[in-house]
Amino acid sequence: MRITSLLLKSSSSSSRWIARQSRDPYVKSRSGSGNSSSGSQNQPAYRSRSSFKLLSLATKYPSLLGPTTAGDKKVIVDLGAAPGGWSQVVSHLTKGRGKVFALDILDIEPIPGVEVIKGDFLSEEVREELRIRTIHSKPTSQNQHEDHDKDKVGEEYTSTFTSTTTPQGMVDCVLSDMMAPMTGNKTRDISLSLQLCAAATVFARDVLKQAPKGEEVRKEKEKGKKVWPGGNLVIKFFAHPDMDEFRSLELDPWFGKVVVEKPKESRSESSEAYWVCLGYKGDPTLR
Repeated sequence: MRITSLLLKSSSSSSRWIARQSRDPYVKSRSGSGNSSSGSQNQPAYRSRSSFKLLSLATKYPSLLGPTTAGDKKVIVDLGAAPGGWSQVVSHLTKGRGKVFALDILDIEPIPGVEVIKGDFLSEEVREELRIRTIHSKPTSQNQHEDHDKDKVGEEYTSTFTSTTTPQGMVDCVLSDMMAPMTGNKTRDISLSLQLCAAATVFARDVLKQAPKGEEVRKEKEKGKKVWPGGNLVIKFFAHPDMDEFRSLELDPWFGKVVVEKPKESRSESSEAYWVCLGYKGDPTLR
C-alpha cells in the first residue's frame, strides 16, 4: 500500500507538470508545435524555453545584441551555454554580423554561427582559447573556425590585449542564464545562485569593452533608445536581499545603468529575474 501511494503521488505530480508543459505557449514554440513561427525561416525551433526570455530582453534593449554603429560586428559570449538556446538566439539575431561563443563544461551540439569552447570559463585555458579565437576567427554560418597563421594577425588586434591569457576589452556582451541545481534548501540555493552571479561578473570584468573616457550616452537613430558606451552584461538571479547588496556593490558602480527585468516569458511563480547591465565603465576605484 505504501509503495502504491508513493507511486500515485508521483504520478499526480508528473501529471500536473505534463499538463502545465502542454499549456505553456513557449514550450510549444520551442518544439515548433505551437502556432508561432518556430521552425520557420523567420524563427528557428529553439532548444530551450528560456530562449524566448532573451528574445524579449533583446527586443527591449536592441543594443544588447545588435550593432551599435554601421558595420559594427559584435563579440558575444554565452556562459554556461548548454544546451545552447541562448546561443541560438544570438546567432539568429546577429545573422553573421558578429562572433558568438558558447562556453560550458558540458557538451553542446553544434549550432550554426556559434563557436563552442568546452571548459570552465574562469580557467586560464578557456580564456586563452577565447582570446585566440576572438582574434583569429571570422563570423561564419557554420560551427567551425578557420585555422589562421598567428603571424598574419594585425598589430591593431594584438595591441588591444594587456594580458596573454585574457581577451581584455574585446567582448561586447556577456550573457549568463546559468542556474545551479536546486536543493530545496533556500539558504543554500541562494548562496549557489550568488556564486554563479559573482563568477559571471568576474569573467565579464576581465573581457568586456570599457567605455572610452568622455564618451556620452547617445540615442539610436531609428528607435530613439539610449545606448550606453561600453560592453553589456546580462545575469540571471533569484530575488533575495543578498542579491540587492550584490547589485549595489558589484554592478551599479561598474556600469552606466543596471536594471532588473522579469520577462513575460518567466513563470509568474518563479523568483527569477535578470540584471541587464549596460555600459561597462571599468573599476570605479580607478576613475
